[in-house]
Amino acid sequence: MRYLKKLRPIHLIIIVFFLTNVFFLTNFPFIHSDESWLSGLSRNMLEKHDVSVTETFFNLYPRNPHAIKLLFHLIQIVFIKLMGYGIFTFRFISLLAGTMSLYLYYKLAKKFTNSTILANLTTLVMGLDIQFIYASHFARQEIILVLILFIAFYYFLYKYRYQNSILQDIVMGMILGTAIGIHPNSFVIALPFIFIYTYKLLIEKKIKLHNYFAFGGTLGLIGLFFVFLSFKFDPNFIHNYFNYGGSLGVSNSIFAKIDMLDYFYQKLFYRVSGTYYIPPVKFQLIIFSLAAILAIVQVFFRKDQKNILLLLMLLGINVGYVIIGRYNQTGIIFIFPICYLLVLRTLSLVKKNYSYPIIVLIIVVLTFNTASALITDSSDKYNDYIAEIARVIDKDDRVLANLNTEYYFANGSLLDYRNLAYLEANKMTFAEYISANSIEYIIYPEEMDFIYNHRPIWNILYGNLYPYYQDMQSFLRNKCSLVHSFTNRIYGMRIARYVDKQEWSIKIYRVND
Repeated sequence: MRYLKKLRPIHLIIIVFFLTNVFFLTNFPFIHSDESWLSGLSRNMLEKHDVSVTETFFNLYPRNPHAIKLLFHLIQIVFIKLMGYGIFTFRFISLLAGTMSLYLYYKLAKKFTNSTILANLTTLVMGLDIQFIYASHFARQEIILVLILFIAFYYFLYKYRYQNSILQDIVMGMILGTAIGIHPNSFVIALPFIFIYTYKLLIEKKIKLHNYFAFGGTLGLIGLFFVFLSFKFDPNFIHNYFNYGGSLGVSNSIFAKIDMLDYFYQKLFYRVSGTYYIPPVKFQLIIFSLAAILAIVQVFFRKDQKNILLLLMLLGINVGYVIIGRYNQTGIIFIFPICYLLVLRTLSLVKKNYSYPIIVLIIVVLTFNTASALITDSSDKYNDYIAEIARVIDKDDRVLANLNTEYYFANGSLLDYRNLAYLEANKMTFAEYISANSIEYIIYPEEMDFIYNHRPIWNILYGNLYPYYQDMQSFLRNKCSLVHSFTNRIYGMRIARYVDKQEWSIKIYRVND
């Protein structure tokens, strides 16, 4: 009872958020191949005792080792040892990061309002947001980057003292530098602080040049360390890394990237995607736009310094999107906490008889929005999917299949369909590939026929199917036996707009001796 008396509203929000999300952690969103791609590499690193290895499920698809995500894989390796290899393990990492982020968000919120009630309510808003829940479930790196962003912002707001020693600038650089070992989007979360440092140096003149260079130098040195490690893994790191980035739009001209920013937000607004689930965020993007406009007005008329900080953060994140040019939909989570702080700051500058009803209205709308999305888009079909495969294929059998089956198979058993796009470049036929890799089973989803029949629009999934499709069909008819078939509304199709729209067939063929 003594501990219960010490519980504050924020503690209840955090506890309820964590416990509630644990129950549907693997059901929302549907399991994406990115998750098994990342965890599969972590498992291979662990089993091979070598952090410079690449994925076992790619042998023709070009992969080259690097250290830019090394810390993330090490985190996953620790959890594999603690909890075993499965989707729950890796999504649990994201939920832990999301829960810690939510608490730090509350600490940040208290800096942008004098009202503890408003700080609690906006933390509740954050915990109810479907995009934040999505990021806190998805077994990718974005939510860990959010946590690092919050730690850096917390340190800057609570611990940073102007005209002090450069030690605090080194600490800031070290905090953000760790993100380089998590994901290349570390640049997106570091750039806002570079903007803030530049503003404090040139406009406010609160910091000195040595503070600026201590921060930037620390960040740069950590970046060079990861680059050095990457060269140890791959002597052609720069060439290979930028070649791969070029295939994702990173090498486009800056003007092309700027043009894409508007399209990026439009796709999020209208939920247009390739294979990623995009939650309904129209309401959030509208209130974020209004909050940004009001914040600019408050800066213009009131010279509100806290809104300046948040606007610099928001600007830095968006400039980061543009410079990288990747425009991955999962990266949108970075603007959400900053925009909610803008909403909070804007409300804290108006009368309470206006701010409280507005925040309550936001809570009501988000509750309905999130509940509706979770009811509609949650699914437990993955277990059914794996159970059907397990009826005829052992975990150690060699298979050609979709990467989303990876959690069932032993390390090294699975080869992914993405390899087939490189058959021609390697002067191989489909039959030769199957034979050379001793493949025993082929798990064939209906989406392969769909992609071929609607080519070339969906070639982004597996590359161009045209060169090998007929060869593959002939092989399935003449060299294989159909041993099992079933349907699955979620995992027979990876294209997001068609997921859960019908029963998609999945056929399992045994390769004849």
